[in-house]
Amino acid sequence: MIAVDEGITRHRTAIRVLLVALGTPQAAIGLWALVASRNFYDQFPTGQGWIAQIGPYDQHLVIDFGALFVATGALMLLAAAWMRRPLVVAASVAWLLYAVPHTIWHLTDVGEPSGTADQVANVVTLLSTVAGPVAILGLLRSRMGVSRSAAAPPDGGARVPGVRHSRNPIVRYSFRATRKLVGSTVEPIRVLAHHPLLLMGYGAFEQATDKANRVPFRLKALGELKASQLVGCEWCLDFGSALARAEGITDDELRDLLDYRASERFSDTEKLVLDYATGMSRTPVDVPDELFARLREHFDDAQLVELTSVIALENYRARFNWAFGIEGEGFSQGAYCVRPTAPAAPRAPASSA
Repeated sequence: MIAVDEGITRHRTAIRVLLVALGTPQAAIGLWALVASRNFYDQFPTGQGWIAQIGPYDQHLVIDFGALFVATGALMLLAAAWMRRPLVVAASVAWLLYAVPHTIWHLTDVGEPSGTADQVANVVTLLSTVAGPVAILGLLRSRMGVSRSAAAPPDGGARVPGVRHSRNPIVRYSFRATRKLVGSTVEPIRVLAHHPLLLMGYGAFEQATDKANRVPFRLKALGELKASQLVGCEWCLDFGSALARAEGITDDELRDLLDYRASERFSDTEKLVLDYATGMSRTPVDVPDELFARLREHFDDAQLVELTSVIALENYRARFNWAFGIEGEGFSQGAYCVRPTAPAAPRAPASSA
């Protein structure tokens, strides 16, 4: 399965909630200051006049304040809408550049609101404006919620023993990146490490695929799992099932993949993607014009390229692992794992008489 951009995918909902929770009141307060600067100065937050206690009214400063709040709030809301990792990081860092000095000034200024309730509310609000973006950045750095069982076979059953140790910088970097992602160096990477040049090229393709997020992750995960199911890659199904569960795909949905057309658990768009993955994974490929025309009704050109690339890449992974006899490594140990519709391990060649 694809080595996804784990911060965005695993914690997508939590990150979006935090971005919206920060951006919405920020933009609303900014609009208030822009549209009714004097009223804002006299009344903020709800009639207490916190701003008025700090110093005399200056319309220029209040309007500048309002513009800053609208800009930072809009940036957070745009990041929540697009969920592109670089934008989410930039929005969070930009917010902290405003929030940290703003919070320090208020916490150390003696002219703050005098009432105990007002002071508590002020401190809690200020600290939350710092804690929110820090939490977002932490979620972006967190490891994917997929790990290998301690009882898993150490060599993955591969026909070619994987590389265990290497001084090659490409191999060492790839091993380290994989361990950061799932807590261990997986067998497909160890096998591919016998050819560092191909490992580097494959890694670059995976990295580019990580950054592609025009298509919702759920659709891509379903397409990948269906491709793995048809090819019969045991390793891919083991890892993919665990990854799908970590992203909220239920065991019942995983079970229904075998006969997804009859299932009520998948939307029409999801069934269309599964049809596409099925056609792409056949030999020869079977993607009729009618199917592709229906896809164009739901996806633009860039999304079609991304979806097609993801499914094709999963076919590469699945066929590579299947040919080398790489078995599952316990990612779905003790939980449901999607069953293949083709043999999950290579058959031994018939001996000649």
